[in-house]
Amino acid sequence: MNKLMLKTGKNTLPNTIFWLTAFLLLFWGLGQKALWGSEDRWAEIVRSMLLTRDFFHPSINGLEYFDKPLLGYWLIVLTQAITGSLNELAVRLPSAIAGLVVLWGTVRLGSQLWSEEVGRTAGWLLLTSYALLFWARIGEADMENLATITMAVAWYWHRREKPVFLTYFVFYLICFAGAHTKGLTAVIVPVLAILPDLLRQYRWKTHLNPGNVLALIVGGAIYLIPFVIANSTSGGYHSSGLYQVFRENILRYFQPFDHKEPFYVYFLYVPSLLLPWTPLFLGSLFGSPQLLRTGDKNTRWLVETMVIIFVFFTLSGSRRNYYILPIIPFCALYMAVFLQAAGNDKVKRIFLSLQVGLLSLVALVELLTPVLWPVVRERVGFVPPESLALFTPLIGIFALGVWLLHLQKTSPVQSLLGISRNIGLPVLSAVILVGGFFCWQHIVLDVYRAGKPFAMELKAEIDRAKISPEDIAFYGKPAKDVAFYLDQPKPIQMLTSPEEASRFFNSPGGVKLIIARQDCQNDLLPLIPPAQREKPLFAEKVYPWEKRKAFMRLSAWKIAAGSSELSEK
Repeated sequence: MNKLMLKTGKNTLPNTIFWLTAFLLLFWGLGQKALWGSEDRWAEIVRSMLLTRDFFHPSINGLEYFDKPLLGYWLIVLTQAITGSLNELAVRLPSAIAGLVVLWGTVRLGSQLWSEEVGRTAGWLLLTSYALLFWARIGEADMENLATITMAVAWYWHRREKPVFLTYFVFYLICFAGAHTKGLTAVIVPVLAILPDLLRQYRWKTHLNPGNVLALIVGGAIYLIPFVIANSTSGGYHSSGLYQVFRENILRYFQPFDHKEPFYVYFLYVPSLLLPWTPLFLGSLFGSPQLLRTGDKNTRWLVETMVIIFVFFTLSGSRRNYYILPIIPFCALYMAVFLQAAGNDKVKRIFLSLQVGLLSLVALVELLTPVLWPVVRERVGFVPPESLALFTPLIGIFALGVWLLHLQKTSPVQSLLGISRNIGLPVLSAVILVGGFFCWQHIVLDVYRAGKPFAMELKAEIDRAKISPEDIAFYGKPAKDVAFYLDQPKPIQMLTSPEEASRFFNSPGGVKLIIARQDCQNDLLPLIPPAQREKPLFAEKVYPWEKRKAFMRLSAWKIAAGSSELSEK
């Protein structure tokens, strides 16, 4: 008992530091950036759900959109109910919480199958990876999907020797919950991940029992319930959730209709998702032969699982970098096992040196930014915000200063982080670099994103001029983020032709407000009074380094209904 208490007390400090750091990196400044990427889809769908009180028929600005399952939206509904507002923070909270779940499942697997140090090392490597921090701080469903996959595999290993109904039911419940966030990969990948262990020593025979079959049937029935409710209450809603499951998962896999990238692309994506740990990952692959010869059966299972997941996603005709996210926790575990396993000393020294070199290079670039900013400004026209220019060198100083601890005979890093010294210092440096980027630099740079300021200016003008929702329209491609920020009580009209725009301008009502991207304005501009064509009411700012994206910038015109110029058209 005393030994157990001593061991528990010894690990309390490293565990506390790890989870406090995880909470900081995942949640600091989470709601300070405007919506970007595909976040606007989730945000606008949830806004529509709250507006209509219809939580089974997702739509974007009044148009049906059942491309993704419902649970991801419901989680945002829950967080907005807790926070009291539907904003960027509420949209991203489910992903950040899911990031904690992914970390917990990874640490749990490492601790159970190898050792607490392996689990903690894998946790630190995963926490400071680009894959986790990027996707856990963005309001989409990919991290929730990854959380259920990781938890399903962790649950299997926790209950592997208990082949009863409860074991299977919880496993399938986790998988099907994940399928309701992103798709069927949350069911397929956990099964593929545990398959090597099931095949070894014919363990599958133990799990081929009535309890397993019954749990699968019950879990599948629970999975179908939201689709049945959506179908039975569809009214005029035509999109089928089950058809979209088939289209987005089965059809896309075998007959892709988009996202067609080369078959070798995951050989590039996996190392890039593991940044800044790419050198260490490549080293662990280089040391695989010896590790497999001397490793235990759990290590062989881990390697086989990584290979199966990689092959599964590579065989798909549709490929994107975030599709392969389910392999990342297993890669973190493999790097941790590689570091802790005996042998491969020369390989470890070489690739750890490369790892230290990469981190030091990044820190050095941060330190030298006062010299580099003028060069960047001359070449692309980018001028950093004052706070970014002032404090970025400090990140470089702190990240480089970590290596001074290596000069001490007794470094506190091992006792504080609970991992070996050879990886402890790189981890500490990575925490400073990636934490500085995601929790501060990335947020500061948001000042140069024009979408939200444009939308908020429009909203203020709409409220000031008392423009009704019927007198607002998008021309060409709708802007989902603008629709979200305008927060109108009715869907904004979407016009697709000059004839529709002309009818809109001359329709009864007050002042008209029309919004269009630059690449959609050729047909629209002749319909606008000459005095206003070149001077829209508001326009998204285009910075010098964004010239290639200028065609996506929005402009808005406020035009008196039935003006003489339009009547002539």
